[in-house]
This record gives sequence, C-alpha cells and structure tokens, in this order.
Amino acid sequence: MTGSGEPQRPATLVAALVLTAATGLVNILVGGVVLILGLSSATLVTLGGSYLLLGALTVAGAYGLMMRRPGSRSFVTVMMMLRILVASISFGVVDTWPAAGSVVGIVVALVVVALLWDSRANAYFHAAP
Repeated sequence: MTGSGEPQRPATLVAALVLTAATGLVNILVGGVVLILGLSSATLVTLGGSYLLLGALTVAGAYGLMMRRPGSRSFVTVMMMLRILVASISFGVVDTWPAAGSVVGIVVALVVVALLWDSRANAYFHAAP
C-alpha cells in the first residue's frame, strides 16, 4: 500500500502501462510517416489514418490505466486486439522491414494483454481504492 491508501501498482502492470503508452506513441509516429509517404495510395492513407487513430486511443487507454479508471483494462485490451488486426492487414500491404515491425507489434500487443489480466493486475484493480 502507498501512503494514500492506494494499493501498490504491481511491476507487471507498470510494464503493461509503459508498453501501452509506447505502442500508442509508435502507432502515431508510424501513422504520420505512412500518411506523409503514402499520399498516392488510398490503401496507405487508410492504413496511416488507422494507425493515427489507434495510437491516439491507445495513449488515452494508457492514461486510463495510469489513473486506475474502471474499464481501462478492457479498453486497452480492445485497442491491442485492433492493433493486432491492423498489424496483420499492414503485414500483407507493406515491404519487408515494416512487415517485421508488424510482427513485433503483434507480439507486444499479446504481452500487454497477458500482463493486464494476470493475477497481480486482477488483485490491483479489484482492491478497494
């Protein structure tokens, strides 16, 4: 417990929070780059816009996790599942090196979801504030 009566945030949840925020920021960066480089392709513009939106929502989800907001784990889980979907789609659309980034993104999303729902995170979110 911390001095304010708030339960101690477990290290696994801190890792999930950091990975979530980093994923959101990377999505925003990738979306911006794709939009700048892919303006001649409707597919790339759609992918870039998807990454930007997904990134912004993921950063908002990270903030919710940090503030221990109800529903934040579920929201971030949905964002990570959407991240896997977008990464899977982009995997078939882009060249080799960005495709490798999609695979890394999928792995990170799966790790975040696992960390968000482990026993320590469950205990933290179910503890009385």
